[in-house]
Amino acid sequence: MALIQSYWQNFISLFGAARIPINDIHQLEKSAPDLLVYALPLVFFCTALECGFSHFAEHKSYEKKETVGSVFIGLGNLAVNLLMKAVLLYGAVWIYNILPWRMSLNWWTLIPCFIIYDCCSYWSHRISHFNRFFWATHVVHHSAEHYNLTVAFRQSWVQHFKTVFFIPVALMGFNPVIFFVASQLSTLYQFWVHTEAIGKLYPFIEKYFGTPSNHRVHHGSQEKYLDKNFGAMFMIWDHLFGTFQYEEEQPIYGLTTPVENKTNPFILNFHEYRDMIKDVKQSDGIREMLFFIFASPGKIYKHKLTHSEKKKASVNGTKSKVLNTLKFAGILLMIILLLSESLNVFSQPLKKGYEQETSGLPTPKGENLLFFLQRNPDANTVIYELNFKSDGVLDRENPVKGSWIRYTEQIKYKELTGIERRFAYGVKCKALPNDEYEIRLVAYKKMPLYLKRSEIDNKYKIYIKDEGKDLLLKRVFVRVNGGSFWFPKVEYIDLITVNSASGMEFLKRIEI
Repeated sequence: MALIQSYWQNFISLFGAARIPINDIHQLEKSAPDLLVYALPLVFFCTALECGFSHFAEHKSYEKKETVGSVFIGLGNLAVNLLMKAVLLYGAVWIYNILPWRMSLNWWTLIPCFIIYDCCSYWSHRISHFNRFFWATHVVHHSAEHYNLTVAFRQSWVQHFKTVFFIPVALMGFNPVIFFVASQLSTLYQFWVHTEAIGKLYPFIEKYFGTPSNHRVHHGSQEKYLDKNFGAMFMIWDHLFGTFQYEEEQPIYGLTTPVENKTNPFILNFHEYRDMIKDVKQSDGIREMLFFIFASPGKIYKHKLTHSEKKKASVNGTKSKVLNTLKFAGILLMIILLLSESLNVFSQPLKKGYEQETSGLPTPKGENLLFFLQRNPDANTVIYELNFKSDGVLDRENPVKGSWIRYTEQIKYKELTGIERRFAYGVKCKALPNDEYEIRLVAYKKMPLYLKRSEIDNKYKIYIKDEGKDLLLKRVFVRVNGGSFWFPKVEYIDLITVNSASGMEFLKRIEI
């Protein structure tokens, strides 16, 4: 009993630490170790080693401009952290002094402090993916299209906005030195997970701890990987809150809308704020303005793709007009509306005039190609192909897949991003009897297309139904005359189809 009473008294005395005098903060700042600065030599050594191996390896995980950008961002972030250290320390001491349950400086308090800090880090990270204001403080970390140790350098210069999520840790009464050590240990731990050089580890470790494999999933842009594995050191939070995902296929890294400038650290850090301000200026009322600031990036992306904006402009101070602008993904919606007879369309046999207009655009070919979409003057093409499993059998759940052919990037094949598949160019598939499939474009799910075998060569092809006839869909061409990429001035849209019975090609045109 005396032993228990002694332990209890020691426990109570832990929460009776004296306040830290403001005059002693400078001394406290010196006693708080700069673990990040001490670790820099090892960090740069490991990075240089990985970069050297990548140079001689077949798989290149480093790209020159991207690496330079990462280094610039990292140096700037290091400078910001040194400047902010005193400010954050003053704030932590102020909170510490107003609490009645202040903990004294004991090494073992670092253990519960680190666990609680890791939980707050999970929620800070997760909210940063679903709130644009905080996403702007995190987007730079996901802007790299190659996954290597320099990605860990890509920490936003304004990430201290997210300090608000760690106030609960300070309110627990931990000594400010313990609080800052926990923060730095968390940052250092997350350095080594940004690499492709380490594969999957022991199953228990992969399940409950942050590993390179788990964090590669977090940086992947595939639909199954989006918004998964937010944990820093512990994956237990992802298991508890339903955001855990094992690495099952090679992730595709980068943002859904890549940043063109790969080296300028100011653009990489603040481009999202620039876009946010632009959206706010074009918003229609306070409600939409707040939506553009605080809604999730995915919802904002969908909103901007599926809603045509109407702007009123004054002409000579007396006339005004309403401009109906279409985004590129909306082109697919109009195509489907065409098929549902909601637009005025005329059909005619394919003529040489059309061939001359599209002669400058490449024609993709492939054994599994079903149809493709192009527009002038952009040679890049969205292709839709049959989706086979590794054993050569058609995937009955997803028999059709879409992807890009980047002719302007040395004919680079690139998968559609998760957001593009969900909101713009993806398809939903449903198996039907007789080895047929119903295919619906996500841009307009009401109009079905049909994937079935041709009676001529027994190969799968995509058909649309027009007045009871099966028309083979081959090509979609969009005629653009001016405007911008996201707000093109569309003159007309052509559907090139083939009559299955006669074999004659027809041009079905939508006049805009």
